[in-house]
Amino acid sequence: MTAPWIRPLALLSALALMAVAMPAHAKEEHDSEEFEVRLARGQVTVVAKGEWHINQEYPWKLTVGDTKLDKAQFTLTEKDATVTHAPSGAGKLRGAVCSHDACHMIEREVVVP
Repeated sequence: MTAPWIRPLALLSALALMAVAMPAHAKEEHDSEEFEVRLARGQVTVVAKGEWHINQEYPWKLTVGDTKLDKAQFTLTEKDATVTHAPSGAGKLRGAVCSHDACHMIEREVVVP
């Protein structure tokens, strides 16, 4: 016989895992309507789609290993944000896109070729 608190604990654990996993998946699907991330040798570009535009006020950042490229290294236009001279490897990209009165933060794991 199991302790009476085991089942509720298992249920809470399962719900917590679902809550963490679901938004990440939903956000990835949602992102494809707002922007696209393009990777090339030493370069990362975010292209805003449709009515979405690049938030040029956001503190854009790309971190690859020990290298941190901040907003000053990005070229920001209405429809794209590009950083060049990025080192190759796994990293994290942060930025934002906006449309009308909504803005969505971008936080994406990338691998720069």
